[in-house]
Amino acid sequence: MTARDWFEKAQKENFAIGAFNVDNLEIFKGIITAAKNKNSPVMVEFSPGEAGYFGLKNLVDMVVNAREEYKIPILLNLDHSKTVQDCRAAIAQPGFDDVHFDGSHLDVEENIKGAKEVVALAHAKGIIVEGELDKLGGSSEVHDEEIDEAVLRQSYSDPKRALRFVSESGIDIFAAVFGNIHGTFPTQPDLDIALLTQIKGALPDTFLSLHGGSGIPAVQVQSAIKAGIVKVNINTELRIAYRDALVEKLGENPKEYKIYSFSEEIAMAVSAVVENKIEVFGSSGKA
Repeated sequence: MTARDWFEKAQKENFAIGAFNVDNLEIFKGIITAAKNKNSPVMVEFSPGEAGYFGLKNLVDMVVNAREEYKIPILLNLDHSKTVQDCRAAIAQPGFDDVHFDGSHLDVEENIKGAKEVVALAHAKGIIVEGELDKLGGSSEVHDEEIDEAVLRQSYSDPKRALRFVSESGIDIFAAVFGNIHGTFPTQPDLDIALLTQIKGALPDTFLSLHGGSGIPAVQVQSAIKAGIVKVNINTELRIAYRDALVEKLGENPKEYKIYSFSEEIAMAVSAVVENKIEVFGSSGKA
């Protein structure tokens, strides 16, 4: 099945596919192990920074090898690519299922132009494209500050603008902004499910994604899935699980220099988070 097939299945059966960012090998192993344990499709994704760390060819080979070894559907995505050039590089490297052109830092016309160019290149290779119109705030970190919800609301997606953006660019997945934000905060804002319902009404034939899924209560994520979300992005919670497990193991083994000796336990800490998310998303047993 292609990425499009999987998202169509998710939409029809009312579940979402988890899209998990990969910082390192332990996080990758944790994601794949969880997907295998839950018999779930999964998407692994790499921001330009993460892709630069691994190297495009290396990360494609890593995913291809994991598909063969684990015998589960693993989709590969380039996440939050800010340039057409970066998207072009991923599209030229066989193995990607999805590329995310994030032109939210551009004016609307330039964003549409860039997304349209990426769509033409990607669709020629059978790759789907995600687009972002409204800049999602925050960063994939643990934040101590409180969110100014009045400011946050200024970035929410407008259904009419979203319709124009999708219609003119031809993207397959629209990154909706309706209370979601990158990172975790002392008080997470509530998702505006009513707005999401309006966005889905304006874009009935477009897949919708939820970025900034870390820290959002399960019940709200499930409400968003019922309203049309088929892809949920998780990054910060994986980084937290990895870092906490690493710090714990180093504390228990201060004279150990073979980090790989407890890397499996670190991966399992990540896996526990991913398994929980898979249950929340409803994708368990769907592979």
